[in-house]
Amino acid sequence: MRGRGVIAGALAVCGAVALAGPAAADEYDFISQLDGMGVYYSSMLDMIDIGKELCHELRFGVPPPAVLGKLNNSGFAPAESAIVLLSAVNTMCLDAKPAVVEWAREIGYAQPL
Repeated sequence: MRGRGVIAGALAVCGAVALAGPAAADEYDFISQLDGMGVYYSSMLDMIDIGKELCHELRFGVPPPAVLGKLNNSGFAPAESAIVLLSAVNTMCLDAKPAVVEWAREIGYAQPL
């Protein structure tokens, strides 16, 4: 239950990311959003690959909690995982956004994503 609260809180922090995203975005916008939110990464190219993989997983039906868990297991803090997820969805895979929005609503998040 606490994990849902942390994720919901992180999603609230990321709400601004969703509202600020341009209509046509790409991997460089993804990196820009991560930089703007203070997410640390050692390699921009590796981070772009992570974003692309995340989009691929969401497009093929991997549920958002599983994607967040994978990010957490790879060294990101829960709040950073949520930022990475939303940044990728808002910049590189808008087609996967409905699944993330549906999941966020299921856990009680009511703000715009």
